[in-house]
Amino acid sequence: MNLRRLLPTLLSIGLLLAGWQVVALSADLPELIPPLPRLFQALVELCCTASFYQAVATTVGRGIAGLLCAMLCAALTALLLARSRWMEQLFRPWLTLLRSVPVISFILLALIFLDPEQLPLLIAFLTLYPLLTENLTKGLQSLRSDLSRMTHQFQVSPYNRLTQLYYPQLHPFLFSGLISAAGFGWRAIIMGEALAQCASGIGSAMKQAQNFLDVPALLAWTGVAISVSFLTDKGLRRLARLQPAMRFAASSQPVAYAPLPALRLEQVSYRYAIHRFSYQFKSGKTYGISAPSGRGKTTLLQLISGALQPTEGTITPRPEAVSQMFEYPLLLPQLTALENVLLPLASRFARPEAEAIALEILAQLQLAEQAKQRPSTLSYGQQQRVALARALAYPAPLLLLDEPFKGWDETLRKAVIPYLRDRNRADRSLVLLVSHQSTELAELADEVIPL
Repeated sequence: MNLRRLLPTLLSIGLLLAGWQVVALSADLPELIPPLPRLFQALVELCCTASFYQAVATTVGRGIAGLLCAMLCAALTALLLARSRWMEQLFRPWLTLLRSVPVISFILLALIFLDPEQLPLLIAFLTLYPLLTENLTKGLQSLRSDLSRMTHQFQVSPYNRLTQLYYPQLHPFLFSGLISAAGFGWRAIIMGEALAQCASGIGSAMKQAQNFLDVPALLAWTGVAISVSFLTDKGLRRLARLQPAMRFAASSQPVAYAPLPALRLEQVSYRYAIHRFSYQFKSGKTYGISAPSGRGKTTLLQLISGALQPTEGTITPRPEAVSQMFEYPLLLPQLTALENVLLPLASRFARPEAEAIALEILAQLQLAEQAKQRPSTLSYGQQQRVALARALAYPAPLLLLDEPFKGWDETLRKAVIPYLRDRNRADRSLVLLVSHQSTELAELADEVIPL
């Protein structure tokens, strides 16, 4: 926290303490409204006892245990609710009920049926669980299926899929729920400890101080409770700023995909978009597929990639890997241009080799200066080039390009096409390019097929 942001906070605390001191001196009731020196003395006396640390540790332990239990149950529930609209409608009233019932009602009911030592943990769970469940359910329902298909297409490792795809999308829902729930949770736990009169805990110590009319100790314990909540909030906010790093292979693995002898489509149909399309594509060639917008070009690529299954006909053989540039860039927003290109390579290459491959392709596409920029700072044409670089970097015997030059100016397109043509011929891979621009097809494709 910089000084400019810290100063108002310190000033606010100073004014609060000064106001308390003025009231204490004016009232002249040191046992009921103790002045600041007496409060600090009480806090120091607490800190010098072993029971103080035992009480704080007990309350913190209960809070952590309640949070972990609530997180686990909320995650399992959210997975169920996000997958089934019917289940969400079934559980929604229960979650609303849990959030609406006053905490004191849970405490009083639990005191009838439970051991007092178990009550704070239960209260923590009941306070945290509904809020975390609702937030995680919203997060899971907002996950982008097109990004999931992209990572599946590029065979991104499960770890990188979790940390680079799912976690960033769930992050705002998860931490907003955690930060909100933690504040309620600490208050509920301490209230439960006080009412249940547990053997140890901050709430128990506050209740004991109240029984003996020890106001300085009661206020000192209140300050400790506030500090625990404050530190938890700060810790969660700092944790929220952390982003797990992409994991690369320990050593580069040789890629030895056999070239496709031919790709045969026989009487392939898909609903209303494709009707009995047949063709044999030969390896080592670039095919252009031409059709007006809305005539099934993108659908055909999805059928070939395996993202869709034909309603009729067959596609053989199915390649071991397919590299694809999609209709839209589908870049992960928290990653830089370079990291987006590295993502499919991380499972197969050590970081130095992966970066060398990615940087060479980015340079060929005139993106060397933008390698460290995130997608939000790039134009649409630049994002398209990053997506093309990702597709070119990924080793596969079949390369699918969906409107790769959308958003490019003519000068840039004419400068890059010779590089693409030479690269495709050297790799001997099969390339399918769809476009409604005849000039692009004529410049890059060896053969053009009208659809």
